Amino acid sequence: MSAINFMSYMNKKYLQLVMLSSLGLLMIANIAAAGTYLNWCGKEWWVRSGTGNPGGNYWNSSGNSVWVDENQKLHLTIQKVGGTWYSTEVDTTSADYTYGVYTWKVSSPIMNLDPNIVAAMFFRHNDTNEIDIEATKWGWVYSDRLSYSVQPNAYQSSITYDSPYQYATNVTYMFDWDPTYVHFTAKLSNGTVISDWNCTDRTSIPHVEGGVAMQMWLMNHLAPKNGKNAEMVLSDFSYIPS
Repeated sequence: MSAINFMSYMNKKYLQLVMLSSLGLLMIANIAAAGTYLNWCGKEWWVRSGTGNPGGNYWNSSGNSVWVDENQKLHLTIQKVGGTWYSTEVDTTSADYTYGVYTWKVSSPIMNLDPNIVAAMFFRHNDTNEIDIEATKWGWVYSDRLSYSVQPNAYQSSITYDSPYQYATNVTYMFDWDPTYVHFTAKLSNGTVISDWNCTDRTSIPHVEGGVAMQMWLMNHLAPKNGKNAEMVLSDFSYIPS
């Protein structure tokens, strides 16, 4: 083999090695992007990406959209990236939750978000077995600010549009789930109860195991009416089995 042919051969091998290395790095990056997780309140959470319901939304799992800060607070956002609005969701990787007391502490005000935004904290087995806390105006400025639901049948609005608590921060949202009832409560940091509702419709109450999730999403993937990004900041979550 001549010196020129040998150099050509080595250059081709080098290019092949570079291409294979790049392909390997790309495969590793794709595997990492396929599943994003974080740890918060002693639990592992899966961070959603892709597209889908509710609302036919785009879901962003990037660290700029969902993160745990230095004070161990979890941030979920609605953000416009490029020309697209993105929602966020985290789900427990464990799906063995059942009867018991579920408690969230939310640092940010969520009962006066833009009308097209829904902030949700809930238990979910599937779309017909859920227990939901949803802070939203359901698209209307003068709508209720906080709603509870026990699916598949029972719904109850809780905080009205003229409530003096709609800008409250550091609110504790909770439900106590039993085979015969689901009792919802929202309290201010000083212990004042601002919302209380008890569902005793046994045909609505789930009797299956499932997971826990939190979301910030857009109704029908409509942009916020005010055109601004939004955020829900959660400082704690706990689950005490019955």
